[in-house]
This record gives sequence, C-alpha cells and structure tokens, in this order.
Amino acid sequence: MFSWISSLQGRLTIGFALILTLSIASVSVYSAYATRIETDRFAAEIELARAERAEQLVRETFEANQDWNEVQYAIQQVGNLYGWRVVLENESGMVVADSHQFARDAQGLLETLAERFPRPARFTKRPVYVNGELIAHLLVDERPALSERPLSMRDYYASPFAQLLQEAANRGIGPVPTLTTGPTQATDDLVAEVLQYVDPPLSNLQQSFQQSLWVAGIAAGFAGLLIVTLFTRQALAPVRGLTAAASRLGAGDLGQRVPESGNDDIGELAKTFNTMAGDLELAVAQRRQLTADVAHELRTPLTNIQGYLEAIKDGVVAPDDETIGTLHSQTLHLANLIEDLRVLAVADAGALALNVSHGSPNQVIRDSVLSFNQRARDRDIDLSISESGEGTVLDFDETRLRQIVTNLIENALTYTPKHGRISVEIKGSDTGLKISVADSGNGISAEDLPRIFDQFYRADPSRNRATGGAGLGLTIVKRLVEAHGGTIEVESAPSLGTTFTVLLPASK
Repeated sequence: MFSWISSLQGRLTIGFALILTLSIASVSVYSAYATRIETDRFAAEIELARAERAEQLVRETFEANQDWNEVQYAIQQVGNLYGWRVVLENESGMVVADSHQFARDAQGLLETLAERFPRPARFTKRPVYVNGELIAHLLVDERPALSERPLSMRDYYASPFAQLLQEAANRGIGPVPTLTTGPTQATDDLVAEVLQYVDPPLSNLQQSFQQSLWVAGIAAGFAGLLIVTLFTRQALAPVRGLTAAASRLGAGDLGQRVPESGNDDIGELAKTFNTMAGDLELAVAQRRQLTADVAHELRTPLTNIQGYLEAIKDGVVAPDDETIGTLHSQTLHLANLIEDLRVLAVADAGALALNVSHGSPNQVIRDSVLSFNQRARDRDIDLSISESGEGTVLDFDETRLRQIVTNLIENALTYTPKHGRISVEIKGSDTGLKISVADSGNGISAEDLPRIFDQFYRADPSRNRATGGAGLGLTIVKRLVEAHGGTIEVESAPSLGTTFTVLLPASK
C-alpha cells in the first residue's frame, strides 16, 4: 500500500482526488453562501413589494372613501393575506386601523401605539401620502406572535362606535346594534385590484442560484486547473529532467546522468536511465577499443607480410623456403583472425548456424584434448582427462564443440607455466553435460574476472600478442556455448589457478 502511495500514479491520484474534493467543497460552500444571500435578498424583495402594495392599498382606499373603517377592512385583508401585523397610525399618533384588533372611536377612546403595544414591537414604518399630504404612517410587523391571528370578514363592522355597542351588548348592556354586511364595493374592488399582484416568481431565485453555481463552478475549475498545473509541474519535474538528459544523450553526450531520488517510479526510472547511459557509454568505449584492437591485430601480420615482400622485391631477402614459410604462417594467422572476427559478428547478430548432430559428445571432447598431448609434453605440463556420470545425449555441432574445447585448452596452455597441471573433467547427468577445464596457472585477479570474456581483453596486459593471441578465444567460446543453449562460468584467484566450467543442456 505504501509503495503505491509513493509511486507517481499514487501521488497523482491522491493529488487529483484532493483537488477534486477541494473544488467540490469550494463550490458547495460558495453555493450555500450565495443561496443564503440570494434567499435573504429575495425575501427582502418580496417584503418590500408587499409593503409597497399595502401602502398603495391604504392610500387608494382612504382617497376613494375618506373613511378609516374602509381602511380597517383593507388592513385586515393585508394581515390575512401576508400573515403580518399591520397598524395604521394617524398624524396625531393614534392607532386608526389594526389588522388584529379594532381601533377605538374618536371620542377619546383611540389608543396610541405605545398604549396598544406596551412591549416594543418590531414595526417598520412607512409614511402614507394622499395628494402630497401625510395622512398616516403604516406600521408593519412581519413576524407577529404565533398566537396572534388577524381579524377576518366576520369581525368587520361599519364603524368603531357600532363595535363598541356590540361589545356592550355582549356584556348585557344596551341594545344590539345593526351591523353592516361588509365594506363598500369600491373598497372591495380596490383590495382585489391591488392585492392581485403576485410576488416575484421563484424563477428569479432559481436563475440567481444557477448563476451562482456557474460562477462557483468556473472559479473552482480555474483554481483546480491552477493547482493541477502546479502539482503536476512539481511531480513531473524529474521526468522533464530525464527528457532533457535523454535528448543530450541522443546528441552524443554520453556522460549525462540524472539525480536518483526516492524509490518511486521516477526514482526507478532515473536509476534505469543512469544504468542505460553507463552501459551505452561503456559500449561506445568498447566499440572504439574494438575498432582500435581489430586495426592493430590486422596491421601486425599485414606489416610483416608487407615487410618480407618489400625485402624480397629489393633483393635484401631471398625467396627461399624459410621466407615463404614465414609469409605462409603470417597469412594463416591473418586468416584465422579474420575468421574469428567473422564468427563473432555472426554470433552477435544471432545468425550463427549450427550443423547439429544427435548423440554423445564425449569422443569429440577426448579427441580435442588429446590433440594437445605433444604440446603439453614439450612444456612438461600434465594434461589429464576424466569422465564420470552417465553418457549424456546432446544436440551439438561437432566442429563448434571442438572449437570450444580447443580454445579452452589453448588458453590453459598459454597461462600455465612449465611443470604445471591441466585437468579436463567430463561429467554427464540427466539434465546435461558439464565440461571443466582447470589449470594451475597464476590465476585471474578479481578486477579482471568480470571482463574475461570481453573481446580483445587480456588479463595480463604485458603478454605479447605472439604468445597471448588476439584476445578473442574466450569471447568465441562464450558465444558458441550460448549458441548451444548452454552457459560458461569461471572461477579463479591469483596463484590458485583458473577453472572454466561449460554446461550444455541434454537433448529433449
């Protein structure tokens, strides 16, 4: 889990998730704030429109009837329609109409606003003008107590005095007054006309809310884009560095390396790039060295042949058997070198064809080893061969197998001093054949061992080419072994000798 989080994919996923969460949260918070603001504004717009209609209704009703009783009816309708407590106060400060309670008559029984409302009420006050003259103040409480209910039509009376008589009759004092059935037709028409206007439609609020969402979404999108740009710029900075380094590497600057930071995908990519760059630099250096080595190896026999021919031409050297023999030897050496290079080129291209035989290779190996008996005796070197295990059947190329064994014995004879020992062991099994060639030479240092199979490489640089060869023998052995599907290993230490082990798989 931790490795996924620390990877580039995990970091980008988490980063985008955080950015998405932040964007959604920002849109939600802004939308909630904008909705509350727009709702308050919409409510205020509705309240203002209603208050203006109430003021218009009072003004036009009084103007048409010049009667506060008609205004009382209009006020009651406003209270019933909007659920407000509406009070009309004349210029003297007396309550002349109330949506929830009847006003008193003019015989000293009218109340002031303070008398009617001992506790402070939350009224908004609007002046009412008729023909430019202030006739009253409209006081509106948009949040009346829940227990208060406005007067209905059943509570309408023609005059405050008749209402007083009704109250007295209810208490058993005096006659029951004759009540009117309602307001005048003019007042009823005015109420119907003024209050028919509906409040601002909810589509306005919806449009405003959608606009807020668009604004919030666009703002969150730009903010998210900016954050993503900064985040990806930082996260992909190593990738840009790798791209630039790869471009310079492709242009020929093989010394390019990038910082290796962390164990995530980018860190592994940086390590892989540095390894690739190092291998490429080494390969180029080896190619250049190979070109120089090939030129040197070819130049040596060619120079010798050219020198002898020029000497014969100038009459300095006689073209006798010895001279011709020397020229022939140099020509063979040049031909062998060219053939070795051809084999390596074909093997490196994966086009080395094998003339496969099916059977036991033990006799071919014994014959190849025994062909070196005379050379070993001439140098007092003990050359022995032993066989163990089962007779393993292989698919092998007889010529190439001889070349493998010959090159290994040749290498052992080259680096084994007089009175030394070379032992060859052949061990068969169900899985394959193991061929071991061990010598008692000076051995190979730990620094030289990894490069022992490189082309033209010699563990002993001081050894001349006449005795040490061209440095291609072990390289060819490795390529031929791999062409047979096998492997070759080497074990060595200074003064302890060297052992080469070839493993060839059994035929299926």
